[in-house]
Formats: sequence, structure tokens, C-alpha cells
Amino acid sequence: MAITEKQRSAFKVLAFVLAIAMVWVSVFSVSAQTISDENSNNTETEVSDVNQELILPNGDTIATNDQLGIQIIEGVTVKIKVGTKKYTDYDVPQGTVKKALDHANITLGENDTVDQKLKSKVKDNSKIRVNRVKYVSKTKTKKVKFKTINKPTNLMKVGQSKVKQKGKNGSKKVTYTSKVVNGKVEKTIVSNTKVTKKAKNKVVLVGTKRNNYAMYAQNNTSFATKSSGGIGTIIDHNGKKIAYKKLVSGSGTAYYAPAGAHTSVGDTVHVGGVAVNPNIIPYGSKLYIESPDGSFVYGYAVANDTGGFAITGSAVVDLFYPTYNQCVQFGRRTVNVYVLA
Repeated sequence: MAITEKQRSAFKVLAFVLAIAMVWVSVFSVSAQTISDENSNNTETEVSDVNQELILPNGDTIATNDQLGIQIIEGVTVKIKVGTKKYTDYDVPQGTVKKALDHANITLGENDTVDQKLKSKVKDNSKIRVNRVKYVSKTKTKKVKFKTINKPTNLMKVGQSKVKQKGKNGSKKVTYTSKVVNGKVEKTIVSNTKVTKKAKNKVVLVGTKRNNYAMYAQNNTSFATKSSGGIGTIIDHNGKKIAYKKLVSGSGTAYYAPAGAHTSVGDTVHVGGVAVNPNIIPYGSKLYIESPDGSFVYGYAVANDTGGFAITGSAVVDLFYPTYNQCVQFGRRTVNVYVLA
């Protein structure tokens, strides 16, 4: 609280009275001597000459600490809020924020913060906010999910799979640390993670072996194919790299005919001889036929026949099989017809 002019005058009067009292005490302690003799019946008291001239401070003199042991310091009133409490008025000496907090018996914790610099000067009616800050940690046990690893194998057909190793979840301890300001969580982070039990991955064998419905034409089993020179290359069912100059994708169908029947070009029908639209795939073209995902392989073939589908455009190729059941087994499916280079 600031000292008013009325209070300042009162302090000056008090200082004046104290100064007079101390002067008189000093005079009597120096000038008066008492002589006492326990063995004598006479007691004499001698008083030395006393200097009757006293020098007293005037009304404007401010007593200092050196003179009277009194120090007059002006104060200010500040408002201090600690944590969740309300602002409270404190009468503190003029000085720094730290000095004001010390005078108000407010101790700062290791993580506490103040909204002003501790070295800054306080003023009358200044507001100081002290935030109580602490860090709280909690540890939780969490599940570590296993991963599924697909391992290809040519011991099974495409589309088949088998679990070789079952998966098993693991566990870990996760420590969360929260910053709590004035009783409220301000921020939470993961401060530490420790795996206590490793997860066991699930291993699944995935088949890569292709179904081979083709019984290669006797006169087409030794196709002289190139490994490059076309617009692209593919790997056949034997792992051989071959080049193609054209790719026709679309619906494929199957047909059969009596043994000895002849194709449009005069060949005897046989597995590996297929019907095409000759305007798209010329007669005599060497072909390689499979499904886009490789789950079906007809294999090497030669374009040697045509049919009604070529006129309607309902299919891009009609595959020959020697039996009706084989045709039914094939049905209708999407195929890639590679015209070989």
C-alpha cells in the first residue's frame, strides 16, 4: 500500500521524538556518575557539567538507518493470483517481482511459471499470475498386433493358401506424461515405450503354380519365340521370357469338334489351334494365351480357325478342347492373347 503524505508526516514526527529521546539518554549515560562505597556511610553522587545546548533534528530531517536504526521504505499494493485461487491484495516493498513474491511468502516450485519476469519492477496495482505446474506420468500396458506375411510357394496352385505359422499378439508398456497447469491437463505425450513381449507374425503360404489346361498342339510344342524385339515381354509358364508385338484382351470362350474335323484354314482341329477374328489376329499368328492374373494358362497356340463370334464380336478368341466337359470347365473368362514377335 502506498504511504500517504499524512503518514509520511507522522513518520517524521516519530523520528523527531526518538531523536530527542536518544540524545537525552546519551547525555545522562555520559555525564552522570554515581560513586558508592559499601564500606562507607556516605554516598556521594557527582554530576559533571552538562552541555545545555542540544542539537535536535528539524521537522524536515529524515532519520536514516545509520542514525536511528530505522529505515523507511515506501510500499505498493499488488494483486497476486496463485494457481486456481483468486487475486489477492498484498502490501509489498517497492522492488522486483521476485521480492514481492518473497515478501508475500509465495514460494515457486521447480516447474512453476510467472507471467512476468522476476527481475521486472512492480508498480502499484500490478497483477502477478503464478501458475502451478507439475508433470504426471502414467504407464499402460498395450497390445502389439502381429503382422501377416504372405510367402509365395510353387508347391500350391494360384488361389490356394495355407497358414504355416499362426500369429500371436505381443505387449508393450507405454508411459504417458501429462503437463498439468493449475490442476488442468494441458498436454500429454508418449514419453517412453518398452516392448515386454514380442509379437509373433502370421505366415501364410500363397500358391503361385498356374493351372495348365493346355495340351500343347503337337506341331506347336517347339515354337521358335524371341525374348525381345516386340512392344513388350512376358514370362511363360515355364519361366521363359518371350516377346510379343500385340496384345488383345477380352472375353474368351471354348469349343470342341469331332476328331478329324478341319478348321477354316484346312488344319485338323487340335488343342493349341484357336479361332480368332482374322481381321484382328491374322491366320497363322503364333499366340500365347492366359488370364490377366495368371490363374489360367492355355499356353502356346496358333490362329487357324474362325467362327460366329468373330462376326458378332462376342469374344476375342475361341479355344479348342477335345471334350465338351473341358469346354464347360473353361466356360467364359477374360483372357490376354499375346501375338508373339
